[in-house]
Amino acid sequence: MATVALLFNQVSARDTASELDVLRQCSAVESSLLRLGHRVRRLACTLDLAATRQSLLEFQPDIVFNLVEALGGTDQLMGLATLLLESLRIPFTGSSSLALQLTTRKPLAKQRLIELRLPTPAWLLPADSGWRGLTPGRNAPLKALVKAASEHASLGLSESSVVDCRSSLCFSSLRNSMDTASAQFGTPFFAEEYIHGREFNLSLLGGAQEPQVLFPAEIRFEGYSEDRPRILGAEAKWNENSPEYHRTVRTFSYSPADQPLLDELGALARSCWSAFELNGYARVDFRVDADGQPWVLEINANPCLSPDAGFAAALERSGISWDQAVQAILDDALRPRNS
Repeated sequence: MATVALLFNQVSARDTASELDVLRQCSAVESSLLRLGHRVRRLACTLDLAATRQSLLEFQPDIVFNLVEALGGTDQLMGLATLLLESLRIPFTGSSSLALQLTTRKPLAKQRLIELRLPTPAWLLPADSGWRGLTPGRNAPLKALVKAASEHASLGLSESSVVDCRSSLCFSSLRNSMDTASAQFGTPFFAEEYIHGREFNLSLLGGAQEPQVLFPAEIRFEGYSEDRPRILGAEAKWNENSPEYHRTVRTFSYSPADQPLLDELGALARSCWSAFELNGYARVDFRVDADGQPWVLEINANPCLSPDAGFAAALERSGISWDQAVQAILDDALRPRNS
């Protein structure tokens, strides 16, 4: 059995529900580690990395279970915790600093996907004069979604984030929307082609040879009219009193006709794991358009481990217990890393 430091980003009662969720993850993982017979100590991490370093040196863990999702109020700095762990040569769960940086910075991740010929919607940065990632033969987007470039939890994302691109003022409207959102939330935003279709989440669990793709989840938008944007925004994720929270439903039920699509999504998820040299666990989010073409929206190298989150639900549907998954994540951390 191992001595495990459970490292998480320090939060306070003033923080939002999405930020406080890390405490629920800590409790779930800590309980599992104790059941598995490991020795565990929680360590809160802040931008005072010297203090975190000293705590780690005093505790001398065999391994760190890394649950740091943000530092200094931004996801962009989460990689500082793993950089510290890498400098101390302490094994830790999840992906490397490089993988976290690449996947957290969504435009960089999309560029990597395009280079490897993996399908991802076209995108636009504030200073751009044209769309990036448009494959030959594809028309410019009819609609675009303005979203945070390096933050998770659907920050600032809602149906009003969708911008009509059919007019000559498209780029001007998008830049205004990006600038407004960046000023409001204090972080860069970019625009991404809006894909109107089905949404899927594919979770992956590290293994000795290759990752296991867990049973796919689909997010269904119940009661939405055909022309209403399908957006899994902040309200749908975090406000239990909102209509969107109750109308965006996770399901694992499919018709036999869906199997070829599910197989294709699984293969693409494995390709994303390899492309970004992920470790431990991850989730790849997809949209599938009306023609049945899957598009990679985002790659989450450290998806939420709360008991009611998508990763836990996919484990249960795949017949893997929570304790088995936690031990598998630990085991994967102790294998040689690719990066």
